[in-house]
Amino acid sequence: MKTVSIVQVAIGGYGGFYVSAYLDNDVPGIEVVGVVDPHPEGCERLDELKAANIPVFDSLDAFYAERGADIAVLASPIQYHLPQTKTALANGSHVLCEKPLGATVQEVGEMIAARDAAQLSVAIGYQKSFSIGIQQLKADMMAGRFGAPRRLKTIALWPRAQGYYDRNNWAGKMRDSAGNWVLDSPANNAAAHYLHNMLYLLGPKVDRSAKPVAITAELYRANQISGFDTVATRIQTDCGAEILFYSSHAADGGIYGPAFEFEFEEGLVTHISEGEMTAHSNGSIIETYGDVDSDICKIEDIVRVAREGGTPLCGPEAAGAHTLCINGMHESMPEIQEFAPERIGEIYLDEERTPSQRVLEVAGLGDVMHSCFRNGMLPAEQGVEWAVAGNLIDISNYTNFPKDPAAFI
Repeated sequence: MKTVSIVQVAIGGYGGFYVSAYLDNDVPGIEVVGVVDPHPEGCERLDELKAANIPVFDSLDAFYAERGADIAVLASPIQYHLPQTKTALANGSHVLCEKPLGATVQEVGEMIAARDAAQLSVAIGYQKSFSIGIQQLKADMMAGRFGAPRRLKTIALWPRAQGYYDRNNWAGKMRDSAGNWVLDSPANNAAAHYLHNMLYLLGPKVDRSAKPVAITAELYRANQISGFDTVATRIQTDCGAEILFYSSHAADGGIYGPAFEFEFEEGLVTHISEGEMTAHSNGSIIETYGDVDSDICKIEDIVRVAREGGTPLCGPEAAGAHTLCINGMHESMPEIQEFAPERIGEIYLDEERTPSQRVLEVAGLGDVMHSCFRNGMLPAEQGVEWAVAGNLIDISNYTNFPKDPAAFI
């Protein structure tokens, strides 16, 4: 078996998952030939990397000046995904880029063009798309096992403390300090997997997602950020199925989800948090699917591509549908709505009431989101007092974010 060489970009935060996978030999037949991070001290296992004689570089250019790699794995911030992918491809490496692909639909096109010019492969790390369970379900859906899909809906309510937003200089922001679009939000970061998962499952091929053609979104915030921390959105797809997505970092009631219900002509597929994903028909379970949460699968897949050739299960074309939806959400509601101060309370995750452990909660928001999920509606459609309806946006031929720059100054 051919040993595949890897350079890991970013080793703190989620990059630490990759570091542990390498050091713990979770993926056989690979060799880490370098790691890249301008602040490597953020890696909890840095001493082990050094003990393994894995060199540390402060930039990807510095790495390629000395070495090469079969694969570059990128766990860097959103705004670096495209330029680092281009650098890796230009230096002969396949790429596994963490989700999301980028912030704008323009970046999707640029990444595809760079990949095609290099004649290499790019995978985007929505791990659910690579998992055994999702691949099994997608195969059943493409085969028409449950009839035509009607409505797919997902809810993920994940409170986040102030430390989540203070952990870097772009969390919760529309742009970074250099003016680059980031569009960070629950839908484009923490819960992005679950929105993408619905688009991906509806795709007509293994490596494709359904194309979003219209979107309505309600975007809100309780935290002092420029982006949104709460979203409810309806997406129409080219296959005729409707997608509903609800997520918040400021809902009261604690952590819930992800939970989803996928409705078909002849069946229903459900999943709640760490439980099994099951298919139902006429009130009975007819299928129980495999693991839907393995992070290792995406590494295994890009290693397979580097070793044997072929196409990643989830590349830029599949991931681009999610980016299109994110841009469409912002176009639907360019001015993010702020929850009234009197609706916002706070709790602390520690007894010392450390500022970084403060969580803002909007009273009643959890119940509203659950009700919307059950009824397949958006808050404004339910007549919620504080809700503001977003505009219906046609994104069937949308090619540039933002359509009106003046709306996002």
